[in-house]
Amino acid sequence: MPLLKIGDPVPNVGFRTADRTEVPLSGFGGKQNVVLAFYARAFTGG
Repeated sequence: MPLLKIGDPVPNVGFRTADRTEVPLSGFGGKQNVVLAFYARAFTGG
């Protein structure tokens, strides 16, 4: 995946929330700032 820069179009990806709801990142385009935090070992017990 190429690196994104400020002002680049929102990629067509989605994520699942903790309650398993699908949230498309593209739905936030032009509306507000979005910060994604990825914790690779979260909820693994390790």
